[in-house]
Amino acid sequence: MAISLIVQSWLYQGFQIPSILFGIFTLYQLLMDRALRNALHNHVVIAMVSVGLILQFFDITALAYLLRTGTVLVSTRTFCVAWTSIRAIGITGTLNLVAWASIERHILIFHPNLIHTKTKRFFLHYLPLVICMIYPAVFYFAIYFIIPCPITMNYTIIGCGYYSCVLFYPSVALYDSVVNFMLSPFIIVIFSVALIIRVLASKCRTRQRIQWRNYRKMAIQLLSISFLYIFLYCPPVFLYTAYKTGLLPNILATSYYSDSSYFGYFAILLTPIMCALSLPELRTKFKICFPCCRRCRAAVGPQSLMMTRTKAGPAAGRTAGPTAAIATVAQ
Repeated sequence: MAISLIVQSWLYQGFQIPSILFGIFTLYQLLMDRALRNALHNHVVIAMVSVGLILQFFDITALAYLLRTGTVLVSTRTFCVAWTSIRAIGITGTLNLVAWASIERHILIFHPNLIHTKTKRFFLHYLPLVICMIYPAVFYFAIYFIIPCPITMNYTIIGCGYYSCVLFYPSVALYDSVVNFMLSPFIIVIFSVALIIRVLASKCRTRQRIQWRNYRKMAIQLLSISFLYIFLYCPPVFLYTAYKTGLLPNILATSYYSDSSYFGYFAILLTPIMCALSLPELRTKFKICFPCCRRCRAAVGPQSLMMTRTKAGPAAGRTAGPTAAIATVAQ
């Protein structure tokens, strides 16, 4: 199924606006609320949403313009280098963050004693988050700004073709494909499935039911984001791996590979929305900020019946009592 370029452009922009709004809302709530800001499991979410917003403001805008017009937004070498660098660093960094979140959830849920001290938290929590973003920045800075790249700009393709600088050196291209492109999706799948198995096993143990209730939100939050990448981003990666390893000939599933590569970018677009919906605290605040999203429910419950009497006598009292009761119920 081939999707026209115009449709691809409008689909990107149609999801871009709500994704940016959800991203800003999620960041604001996570950073302004002290309890949410200090929660360790929210730090990787803050990093993912921040990188996602940068990609949407710059990469998605430039990509949608290219798909709609056939030319890049600004036909200069500086713009192409900046676009390619932000795109490569942002996508690789996001994949690294999701992969690390899949690993870190096992520590936070099943081995919280490993991060009880400040030293342990630094090495097992803060340092990996920094590495997830610093590593791709250093790698692609060296590729695009230090190593010579004799590439002619093509202002009609994504990034003006400047990403080909990675492919110009075979060893660098192999490293980039394996480490930056293939490794993270496999980590996401393996550790997410492992988390599901461990969670189901822990729920079956009566002693850990109370503990499971405390960590259920962290598991649901991660699995919601992980499934987004498993179903949208991982299929083209697995197909690419099968092509490169010779498990599948390059002529099979080419149309599906092209379409799945396009839809794979929706994983980044939908990440802020999934982050906001997977946290109960943010769902509650979202309903408060946007009352139109609340469901109108009729309150059903016991009502008090007021029995009154007049001073006219017993007969009047017997008449007034039921009348007052009916009026109360009618109200």
